[in-house]
Amino acid sequence: MFNFSCIMFGFMSLLLGAEPETTFEPSTIRVASYNMLNLFDHEDDPAIIGDIDDLPMATTDGRCRSLAAAIREVDADVLALQEIESAECLEWFRDTYLKDMGYDHLVSIDVGYYRGIENAVLSRFPLSGASAPAMIPIDDVVRHGGGWADPVEGDEATTFQRTPLRVDVKAPSGYELTLFVLHHKSGYSYRHRREGEALKLVELVEKVREKAPDRNIILLGDFNSAPWDRSMDVYRDAGFIDVFADPSVDRLKTHESDRVLDYILMNSAVHRELVGDSQRVHPTKAPPKDYDWRTDPRPDDCPSDHRPISVELIEADRN
Repeated sequence: MFNFSCIMFGFMSLLLGAEPETTFEPSTIRVASYNMLNLFDHEDDPAIIGDIDDLPMATTDGRCRSLAAAIREVDADVLALQEIESAECLEWFRDTYLKDMGYDHLVSIDVGYYRGIENAVLSRFPLSGASAPAMIPIDDVVRHGGGWADPVEGDEATTFQRTPLRVDVKAPSGYELTLFVLHHKSGYSYRHRREGEALKLVELVEKVREKAPDRNIILLGDFNSAPWDRSMDVYRDAGFIDVFADPSVDRLKTHESDRVLDYILMNSAVHRELVGDSQRVHPTKAPPKDYDWRTDPRPDDCPSDHRPISVELIEADRN
């Protein structure tokens, strides 16, 4: 916003020989999340074979263009992604389809998931401190109180299916964020596993808070949970705020199955800097009603089964 009084103050200071007072001019940062539905490049990964061979999964040029169009429409400064094959795949996608978007920084870390997909971030701002240790145990978490789901018979998993990606973001102004990009286990029957993953993630977040109590922390991605699920209670109990749950926000479905699966959760530090009414679910084209995702090839003009979500933050001056 143009500030005439500040200019006049600076002009008078110069006439009087004084140094003009510098003022912090806040700008906004758009943060978004998008599950890209198995983004695979056309390079063969010898470790992914058999029924999950990566080459047959290679994303068509047409769908890549649709994905890129959706990302351009969102125009995020920091974009959290799910279902990315690798850092090399994401770099290829960026350089081929998003080369003028300013995404000079990216991170994607292999977490040992058998299907060969992982979480990632594209950013216009520098990234640091990236971490996603594979196979973090979740069988040692403690479930206090009631309302927890029972484990699925035969599900003996004791670790994260896909470890959340933790990464720090620093804007040119010095404003900092810590992101945890996550993709919880899907399927209604796996609520017990998602609850364990949520409890463990809160432990990981607490380690960050212990070192930096005022840190801006955002959890975002594909939670594969309904807003009323016990796994979402875990995050609310830990002080995280679902910014799309604001009564003033029209909560649109984030998945083409007419479900809410994708979220942006903020701790109180960063929630103070949320731009009011900036929450968006960005529409994308869905397949026809007779489409069967199990057997039918994905139409090129239908980028993903998820829709991008975004919010805006004001870069607060904390000096």
